[in-house]
Amino acid sequence: MGRNDEFRSLLQTLGSAALGVGLGLAVLAVGFFFSREALPSNTVALATASAPPTRSPSPTPRSTTPAPTPTPTTAPTARPTPTPDPLVVTAYSGEGLRLAALTVPAGYTVTSPIAGTVAIELYQYVDGRIVTGVTDQPTYPYVFVKSTDRVIKLRPGTIDKDVQLLVKDGATVTVGAPLFKTLTTGASSWAVFYDKGVTAQVLVSATVSGTEVDPVPLFKK
Repeated sequence: MGRNDEFRSLLQTLGSAALGVGLGLAVLAVGFFFSREALPSNTVALATASAPPTRSPSPTPRSTTPAPTPTPTTAPTARPTPTPDPLVVTAYSGEGLRLAALTVPAGYTVTSPIAGTVAIELYQYVDGRIVTGVTDQPTYPYVFVKSTDRVIKLRPGTIDKDVQLLVKDGATVTVGAPLFKTLTTGASSWAVFYDKGVTAQVLVSATVSGTEVDPVPLFKK
């Protein structure tokens, strides 16, 4: 009798537990049914539709055109300033002649103002006289340039001391051809022969068809 009573008590306990679980499930089912009926059918759809789709940002296109290479700017080349001619030309007169006095520095090249043929004469000054062919005396050249109608006569200082001849007797020259170069600032032979006050390095006279003319314009630049 004792074992039957224990078995019956166990069945009653299990039945009560099953009944409780069934009632709980029934309550949940009824609550879910009424909640579905209470909510509008489009709630889930609206919630879904209200959220805009997330778009990934479009990549920025890269330019395929290469950046222009800057062109280097070149500074303008400055032109060299021409050296002014140091030649100074002044009018001078003496021994009945109109002359051009040329004042130049040492190392200056005197050029021919006309085209023609060169003639060179050498003179010395001995015992107060102008002579030729004397040895062991300072020698002074007279440089002539002769064209068909004009003659230019140049009188520099002592040869091989004050001036160096750059042409030979009988040479043909053009306008601007070098005649001689000054080695010092020694005065023209005119200072020895006629006027000690002359300081110019060259004295020049000129004739046209045998008539004496002013030589200054020939050397003015």
